[in-house]
Amino acid sequence: SPRAAPPTAPPGPAAEPPTPEYAGVGWDTMDSSFRAVVKAFTGLPPKLTHRQEVQRLYRSALRLSFSWYINRDLWLEKAEEIRAEFDKNKALDPKSGRTKRLMDEAYAKLEHYAHPDRYIAPYMPGGTLFMRNPPPPLEIVFPNGIPEGVNKRVVNIDFSDVPPEQGRHGMHVLVDSASKSYTIRSEDDPM
Repeated sequence: SPRAAPPTAPPGPAAEPPTPEYAGVGWDTMDSSFRAVVKAFTGLPPKLTHRQEVQRLYRSALRLSFSWYINRDLWLEKAEEIRAEFDKNKALDPKSGRTKRLMDEAYAKLEHYAHPDRYIAPYMPGGTLFMRNPPPPLEIVFPNGIPEGVNKRVVNIDFSDVPPEQGRHGMHVLVDSASKSYTIRSEDDPM
C-alpha cells in the first residue's frame, strides 16, 4: 500500500517559521487565530538586564549552597566565599567576552552542584510540615459561636494575611509537588 503524503499547511498566507519556543506545537498547520492564541500564552519572558541576571544568579547560588550546608555557621562561611567570587568580577564590562564566559561557567556550576533534594522550609510545599495537621475551621471547633478573644486570623499558604475584603478563604494556591513550588493567585485572576 502506498504511503500517505504528510499533511501540508492550509492555503493562505505563509506561516511564520517555527522558533524553539513553539517546537513540537505543529506551527505550520495552525490557522492564524490559533497561532495568535499560542503566542499569547507561550510568549518568552521579558529579557533581563545584566544586573538582574547576576542578582538572580547570586541568589540561586546562595539558595543552592544552603541546601548543601544546613548548619548556619558553615553556610555563612560559604556565602562569604560566593560573595567574594561575585565581587572579584564586579568591575567587568557586561558586554565583554570574559563576562559571558564567567556567566556560562556559573550556570554550569549551578547545574553541576544542583542538590537532588533541596532544602525546603518545613511549612512550605514539599516541606515536612506542609499541610500536616491543618487547623479545623473555627465554626467546627466552636459550633455555638466563636468566643471573644479567639484569634480569627486567616492566612495563605505562605503565611501572609488574607485581607478582610477577600472573605474568609485564602487565595487560590496552585502547588506543584514535583518542583516543590507554589503559585498564589486571587479569585479574579484568570488561570
